[in-house]
Amino acid sequence: MKKENDEITDLFRTRLADAGMSVRDGFWKELSQDIPVACQHRRRILLFRVAAAASVLLVLAASSATFLYFSPKEEMEEAFTKIAVTNGGQMDGDGIRVNQLPLPVEPVLPKPAPKSFGMLSQCVEEEDSLSITFSMSFSFSSTTTTGNGNRYGNPGYNGFWQAANANTESSAVQEETASSPVIPEKTVKKHRWAMKARVGMALPADNGTYKMPISAGVTVERKLNDFLGIETGLLYSNLRSAGQHLHYLGIPVRVNVTLMDTKKVDLYATVGGIADKCVAGAPDNSFKEEPVQLAVTAGIGINYKINDRLALFAEPGISHHFSTDSKLATVRTKRPTNLNLLCGLRMTY
Repeated sequence: MKKENDEITDLFRTRLADAGMSVRDGFWKELSQDIPVACQHRRRILLFRVAAAASVLLVLAASSATFLYFSPKEEMEEAFTKIAVTNGGQMDGDGIRVNQLPLPVEPVLPKPAPKSFGMLSQCVEEEDSLSITFSMSFSFSSTTTTGNGNRYGNPGYNGFWQAANANTESSAVQEETASSPVIPEKTVKKHRWAMKARVGMALPADNGTYKMPISAGVTVERKLNDFLGIETGLLYSNLRSAGQHLHYLGIPVRVNVTLMDTKKVDLYATVGGIADKCVAGAPDNSFKEEPVQLAVTAGIGINYKINDRLALFAEPGISHHFSTDSKLATVRTKRPTNLNLLCGLRMTY
């Protein structure tokens, strides 16, 4: 070793002399001392690398031996036996071999190929070693062909067990459903309640003694279905004549039947009745002197829709008031049957 260090030092000194370079005092002595240290450090690094590689190999060998010793050979053999029996194959040593019998040729069907299938290869154990290979491939063809393979178009492999996804139609339907956008149906809320504010008038008597009756009221309508509705509320009537001014409050009850329903105009028929009671203007407004007066009404109505909630309506119709024990003479006693016209605003909600 000392000889090699001297040779390296002499070579380095010769090169510096040829180049005409001078060195400081004591340089060659320090160099002769540093070279053995560097060589020793290099040998240590080499020995460390060799020891590390040997340790890795030892760990791999120990792991392989442990896996081989603790591997469940009986359970794996039993599982492969069940697979072979289920798929019509047989055990060949430690592996599975599918019976390769000629299959009947099936026509080409427009059935989508399976999205994926896996193949588990034959397992061969030699000299206490176990080898398992699993491969996975993906197919995206739109049609299938049949030949010597299975019913889904996958070619047969001698000595291999093949697993295929049989539920291709369900997968295709689910995938198509998931990919297609779901368009929510637009639901239109139907308004079943309506409030009507109305003003009405009736024709006066022929002799001019009685003035035109005027009425005003508020009613509420409930739609039972798309064509039938029921209406009730409170109605005020004013009957005037020479020397008297009578005020009546009535409760109407009517049934409305829709005849035509368009985007802007509705046409309906109405029939019902009303019970009126004189509340002011008579000498005696009690039920004994001024009993409740009943009447029946019928007519045709038309709605003009301003928007989805507001509409203007007009109801020409006819009414007939029944006689009572009242001592007062009014336009209703003079002419029980009258033509009426009601107009107002209809609000739905």
